[in-house]
Amino acid sequence: MFQPDRYLLKKQIKENAGFVGGVVLDAGSGGRRYKNFFDFEKYIALDIDSKSNPDIIGSVERIPLHDNSVDSIISTQVLEHVSNPRKAVEEFHRVLKRGGHCLVTAPQSSELHEEPNDYFRFTKFGLEKLFEKSGFETVLIDRCGGFWTLTAQMKIRYLIDLFKLNRRRWLRIIFNPAFFIFGRAAILFDAVDKSEANSKHTLGWLIVAKKQK
Repeated sequence: MFQPDRYLLKKQIKENAGFVGGVVLDAGSGGRRYKNFFDFEKYIALDIDSKSNPDIIGSVERIPLHDNSVDSIISTQVLEHVSNPRKAVEEFHRVLKRGGHCLVTAPQSSELHEEPNDYFRFTKFGLEKLFEKSGFETVLIDRCGGFWTLTAQMKIRYLIDLFKLNRRRWLRIIFNPAFFIFGRAAILFDAVDKSEANSKHTLGWLIVAKKQK
């Protein structure tokens, strides 16, 4: 079903895919949904859940790879599900080669999901500080939507959960066109709303961070 957060997240990652290459670690890979966006020499999927069929079963808080062993790391919507995100980012730093990049996304606002393993939300400043304290330099940080997109996402997600649309195909067929129109309109409103008020709201953030030493 169309959801603004998924649409914008995919767009963000695709636009910044050039930072990811060489030997790539997908930390918390899930279904490797963004793998085709990248040019790489080798792609290593790490996930704690064996059902996603990762190359390595393990936690981002204790990555079973050698120091300085990967060229880049992609990790999307994972840090909020980690009980110690600082440890996870330190592990990213450890396994990444000097000069390598992390491309990481994390939510600032979203419904509870994957309960009970849903622990944190991140502001721009918190995310930057987390990477800075772990030895990274921020290359860029990009906002995922604003007030209008956030509002649309919350309403769409509420209806998905209320009517259990993920389980009811016939209802999905009815609701999805409305979600698409509503969500795309919200994205357009955010594009034209340059106000300070709008800038204070977002679904989440994408950060690209570089290992200096």
